[in-house]
Amino acid sequence: MDMEFIYAIILGAIQGITEFLPVSSTAHLTLAEHLLLGKGMPLAFDVLLHVGTLLALLIYFRDDLRLIHQGLRGRNHEGSNLGRMIAFAMVPTVIFGFLTRSTKGWAKDHLWVYGLGLLITAWMLYQANLKSSQNSGKPLSSLKKQDALAIGAMQGIGGGFGISRSGSTISIGTLRGLSLNAATRFSFLLGIPTIAAATLFEFKYFIKAWVFNTPLPDSIGFEGGNYPLLSCLMGVIVAFVSGYFSISLLDRLTKNPKLNGFAFYCLCMGTLLLILGTVGIDGLQNLGGIPHR
Repeated sequence: MDMEFIYAIILGAIQGITEFLPVSSTAHLTLAEHLLLGKGMPLAFDVLLHVGTLLALLIYFRDDLRLIHQGLRGRNHEGSNLGRMIAFAMVPTVIFGFLTRSTKGWAKDHLWVYGLGLLITAWMLYQANLKSSQNSGKPLSSLKKQDALAIGAMQGIGGGFGISRSGSTISIGTLRGLSLNAATRFSFLLGIPTIAAATLFEFKYFIKAWVFNTPLPDSIGFEGGNYPLLSCLMGVIVAFVSGYFSISLLDRLTKNPKLNGFAFYCLCMGTLLLILGTVGIDGLQNLGGIPHR
């Protein structure tokens, strides 16, 4: 079996699982890419993987999306309020996401940034778990504009520094008084426009290449303009299936305060990335006998 095909499966699974669990998908993908490929994967493949996880969100939360649609048409007050809160949260997400966008590429070459981000995530998850164990919290219908703005701001800021998107938004939602499950539900629903907007933003490179009939740089497209369609398709499918599974898992786990396990994992992984950021990824590859491609 072609190694490119196997790598697509592995990276698709990592993307799907870690996109929604509060452990930072970017940190895990960056580490996996450097271990498997010796470099970051092309932006084109990253965009395709996000399409897979976006589909998982759309299907899992189809009832909530239907509720929001009814609210927008004035048929459901709960759906209308939920739609407004998501819109409010997107405002600071876009602003801070734009301001911190330049740090994302830089962080990929400095693993200690992701390590620090995971340690911050671990602390936030611990605080959220402590809060939810002391107080059951309020339902999602009680979410206020200022709560949505705080959640959106944290999402926008954290994205540029390796802080888990789901971990930070769930934690802030819980600390603002929502129940753990309500905060998780809002985090997932907020992820739909966030992932969709980020994916569409990256499509500008492909549109420009198509309009002007110019090849994509290797950092964006695949080397030599060769697109391994089967590997790409498998990556999307695996990201979709594993993403749907991780959404379902976290949705069940957050019905009771059970985030300390994720906090401990982020603590361990963050420490590891801080070490790797110091000794370098090559040191780990040489130790484990992992060849560069």
